[in-house]
Amino acid sequence: MDIHFLKSKSVHIVGINGIGMSALAIYLKNKGVKVTGSDITENNNTKILNKYGIKVIIGHKKTNVIKKDIIFYSSAIKNNPELIQAKELNIPLYSRAKLLQIICKNKFVIAVSGSHGKTTTTSLLGYILDKKGLNPIIISGGVMKNYGQNIHLTDSEFVVVEADESDGTVFKLIPNYLIYLNVDKEHLDYYRSLSNLQNKVESYIRKLIKKNTKIFLNGDDKFLKKIKSKNINKFGFDSSNQTIIKNIKVTDKKTIFDLVSSHHSTLKNITSNLLGHHNAYNIASVCCILNELGIRLKSKDLLSFQGVERRMNSIGTIQSSTFIDDYAHHPLEIEKLISVIMLFTQQNKFLIIEPHRYSRLNLLYNDYLRVLSDFENVIILDTYTAGESLKKNWKNSKDLVNDLNTVKSKKALYINDYQDLFEFLDNMMKKSKNNLFVFAGAGSISSELKTYYARRI
Repeated sequence: MDIHFLKSKSVHIVGINGIGMSALAIYLKNKGVKVTGSDITENNNTKILNKYGIKVIIGHKKTNVIKKDIIFYSSAIKNNPELIQAKELNIPLYSRAKLLQIICKNKFVIAVSGSHGKTTTTSLLGYILDKKGLNPIIISGGVMKNYGQNIHLTDSEFVVVEADESDGTVFKLIPNYLIYLNVDKEHLDYYRSLSNLQNKVESYIRKLIKKNTKIFLNGDDKFLKKIKSKNINKFGFDSSNQTIIKNIKVTDKKTIFDLVSSHHSTLKNITSNLLGHHNAYNIASVCCILNELGIRLKSKDLLSFQGVERRMNSIGTIQSSTFIDDYAHHPLEIEKLISVIMLFTQQNKFLIIEPHRYSRLNLLYNDYLRVLSDFENVIILDTYTAGESLKKNWKNSKDLVNDLNTVKSKKALYINDYQDLFEFLDNMMKKSKNNLFVFAGAGSISSELKTYYARRI
């Protein structure tokens, strides 16, 4: 199956408003494929899809798949009436991974994967390659500020793609180059255990080695550092890596470091608006790819990259108080976020968190306690369920606050209503003008923040 085959078909996408699916839908539409889609609710992606002339039906109904030839569906979709109806009508059903395979077929593919950092890395790499004249297709898991959407459409044979490991999508691809940033306790609702995920990653990398894929790994990652091959280039701070990050300086405005490689000369004073040591890893991986392609990065090339929405994204200022929106929802991501927050000079710093999924909160509960105990002003909202039910004996957001306050001797605050949260923020701004409010989470928190900000300015 290829794009030419799909041009003759009527394609329907279930879960089209998702950040991953919407990009692929836009690609199909741009190639002349007749595309429709459905989802539970509207979001910003709906507007972008409509702009491309893609009809999005709100609500999942059996009638949505009538007269459709092929159905693609998001991995987030469970027990959906459209999928049930498609099976009854013998309409072919395929996952997002299959659609991505079709798009990448017969192209030069650079895939970026890992538990954390892949959206920023994909977007940065694609942008730099675009700036250097390669004009790649970029498929990202976030809205790239330089392009205003999650996909950059071109006719190039180059594809830079975020290859998500959350549902095993990455393992279906055979890219020319692979970046694997890290392997962490994430998406274990799918993999069941960290060891299962690790085994899957290692088997995949071993498979790609046999396919002559050039592989770039974070050599500081406890798991990835153990995988060795002549086809692997490792990057990181440790001196055992082929590409070494040195002399790093991080402020609330810039990240600056040198990059020393056994394969090319030292790059001095690499300067980026992306803050934090974790972004140094992302940038280093990009530099590895550029070197492989024979492209020389200049120290200032990175500065025009505007980043990705919801990655330390400044919403604006109200009464001299700054509001920032971030996607961090995993303890490690929150830990990195806190390290960046501490660089800022505001006297009063607040971290407002909406936990994402009961399963993640409970699996990583002690990690949440450890990470959040290091920050002074923590506000915890109700957990965004993502369709999950709270199981017996599972902890919730209120429990997390209680344990932070009793076990960790913190003064965390539990707020279960956004209106109460906004009244709290209003009161804090009346008391002090020198505030930094950082909102973090993968649920509804971003849209709620933007609504609040729009009403207050």
